[in-house]
Amino acid sequence: MITSSGGEVEAGITLGTWVFEHRLDVEVPEYCLSSCANYVFPAARRKTVAPGAVVAWHGNYHHLKATGLWTDDIAVRMQRYGEDAATAREQVRAEVERLVRLERDFFTRIGVDQYLCWVGKMPPYNAPNYYFLSPVDMAGFGVTQVQTSPGYENTDVSDLKASVVYIRLNNTDPPADR
Repeated sequence: MITSSGGEVEAGITLGTWVFEHRLDVEVPEYCLSSCANYVFPAARRKTVAPGAVVAWHGNYHHLKATGLWTDDIAVRMQRYGEDAATAREQVRAEVERLVRLERDFFTRIGVDQYLCWVGKMPPYNAPNYYFLSPVDMAGFGVTQVQTSPGYENTDVSDLKASVVYIRLNNTDPPADR
C-alpha cells in the first residue's frame, strides 16, 4: 500500500525499480502523485486504486528538458548556492541530463512509455497542474493490470492540496514531439 504526494526523483526511481524487481502489487488507498505516479505505480505488477483514491501525474525530467522548463531551476540554484548564472546553468543542465538518463533507463526496463508522465501537460489537454487518466489510457502507455472502481473519472479530488483534473486522451491524435 502506498499513499504519497511524491518526492525526490532518484529515490522514486530506486523504489520503483525495487517494486518492479520484486514483482510487487501496489494498492493506492488515498493518492499517489508525482514521483509515486511516475515511478512506483507503473512499476508494480498489479495496481489497485481504491474507491475515492487517485493516481496523478504532472511531468518528469524528460518533460522539463523537452519543454525548456528546466531553466526555471537556474535562479533557484544561484540563490541557494551563490553561483553566477553560467555556473548555475551548467550545474542544472548536467543534473537534468543525468536524471533524464535515469528516467529513460528506468522506463525502458519496466516497458512503459514515459510520455505518460507529461502527456496531460501538452496541447490539447494543458492540465494546469496534476492530471489523472483512465485505466484504458494508462494501458496505452504500457501501464496494465490497473483496477479502479466504476466511475473513476469522477473521483472527487477536492480534498487534495494540489489541483488535479481528469483528462480523457484522444488516442487518434499523434503524440507530441517527445
